[in-house]
Amino acid sequence: MTTHYSEHPPPAHLAPYVECLWTLETSDPISSYPVLPDGCVDIIFSPRRSGPEAQVVGTMTHTRRFSFFAGQFDCGVRFRPGMSYGFLRLPGTEIADRSLPLADIWKTAAKDLNARLQDVESASECVHLIANALRVLPEHGVVQRVSTAIVARSGQVRVDELAFDAGMSARQLRRLFLEQTGLTPKHLARVIRFRESVSRLGQAKRGDWAQVALDCGYYDQAHFINEFRELSGYRPAEYSALSR
Repeated sequence: MTTHYSEHPPPAHLAPYVECLWTLETSDPISSYPVLPDGCVDIIFSPRRSGPEAQVVGTMTHTRRFSFFAGQFDCGVRFRPGMSYGFLRLPGTEIADRSLPLADIWKTAAKDLNARLQDVESASECVHLIANALRVLPEHGVVQRVSTAIVARSGQVRVDELAFDAGMSARQLRRLFLEQTGLTPKHLARVIRFRESVSRLGQAKRGDWAQVALDCGYYDQAHFINEFRELSGYRPAEYSALSR
């Protein structure tokens, strides 16, 4: 299969909230394209699908697989972990592992955006239209500050310490996280640690997963392999072979 995936920095005012603007173009049909969990929520648009409209793809607890037809291109805005709630105002538990029409959330504003997206002629134009719709910037709350700390430490955190720093109990923090992200702080930390391990696979010598496990804070190589397989559906060696 031939795919071209690219990421672009968001406008400066969105940088605290948005990780990237991205595009994905395919020249051949794909029946099962794997997307690994990354702790993020995306707004995406597929201009060449029948009856296209923007969708929200919630945080994922496991790898999801998507199909593409030949000549399709998708474009999207990827929020940083924990940052989508202020823009969507939808409980994270309602979108975790799901895709929903943006119109179900933004109503008229989404219908107006969908109308403008119908006329796009390029992937870059598409993502900038979506980014421009994110006009009202929310304030950072507890979940956003703690999510930033989890990412900054590559998921190697203790939830009780995060709660103490936030001035609340671990139970209170867990409730807030589930409400806004669909994941508990512990689960988000697992996903972020896994995401860091994926980025390190390409740098590791083939089969040398012990160093990756150590760098990413896993107990040992066996723990790393089991966590990787649970979140991705692949053993590290299998995924490394696919991505090379």
